[in-house]
Amino acid sequence: MRQLPNLLGLFRIVATPILAWMVLVATPMAYLGAALLLFLMALSDMADGRLARHLKVVSPLGVFIDTISDKIFVAGVLLPMIEVGLLPTWVALTIIIREFVVSGLRSFAAAEGIVISARRFGKQKLVITVVALIWRLLAAHAATGGFLGTIFGGYLVPLLDLWPIVIGLALLWTVGSGVEYLWQAWPLLRRGWIPHSS
Repeated sequence: MRQLPNLLGLFRIVATPILAWMVLVATPMAYLGAALLLFLMALSDMADGRLARHLKVVSPLGVFIDTISDKIFVAGVLLPMIEVGLLPTWVALTIIIREFVVSGLRSFAAAEGIVISARRFGKQKLVITVVALIWRLLAAHAATGGFLGTIFGGYLVPLLDLWPIVIGLALLWTVGSGVEYLWQAWPLLRRGWIPHSS
């Protein structure tokens, strides 16, 4: 039981190749399966931190697994979505580059003995991004002949077709949270830019 939070993080890492494969198969059922798996991975991401705190088993290893698993499974679904034409390359690049920048900032700050904690904007970013990607996968499922395109007389289709708006919101939160981290780290970056006199 005490290892459950770490196991949830490992689940996301191990399941990422399966998620990518499902997207690359590019059939209605594969898109639906990818959406469901992504949903489960997101739920596990929300649960593991709370579980670790509840069980009092927060550890550096657990924090590391939690941090990298988020980035791995998001990149693991974005890249195959580009490959099958579900997303433009620049959308995925924006999200992935933001992750690199924030990770670099936090590592730099940690090396200086300063912790840059996750803000609410940053936490919301992951949720909105996952919702947007699931929405896009469900829209692809419906567009390729999946049952979501025909149930309720096809009334779901116009709703699913709004996926560009939801992706736009994810990008807004991606850029906004990245700017928030940069703003938070700016004094440290400015201080590090000025050469120290010997």
